Amino acid sequence: MRRNIATWIVVCIVTAMIQSSAIASGSIRPGGAISPRDAYTQGKALTFQKLVCATCPISKGELNRERAVSLKNSLEARDESVKPGTPDDEHIKVLDRDEQEMVHYYLKRRYKL
Repeated sequence: MRRNIATWIVVCIVTAMIQSSAIASGSIRPGGAISPRDAYTQGKALTFQKLVCATCPISKGELNRERAVSLKNSLEARDESVKPGTPDDEHIKVLDRDEQEMVHYYLKRRYKL
């Protein structure tokens, strides 16, 4: 009887450890949501990998608050029939939809837009 209880306790502890490590290992939370911190980090990485770099559409020195506003407006109007008419309307096309969302989140938080 004691052996069965001890075995059951060990199984419960191992199961709990496996579940907690699986939950903690990824940035995506149950329901497909991403944490704000991860969205900011990923948005920043995407911004400087695909939009702002030596071989990207925007050079490093060009990203300032004014340019961030232009990018934000282009990202917000991507599905609209009328675009804001900035050069960034074309630049955001290097990002897929999920990437655009994360870059938008990063720009809004970073530049307080």
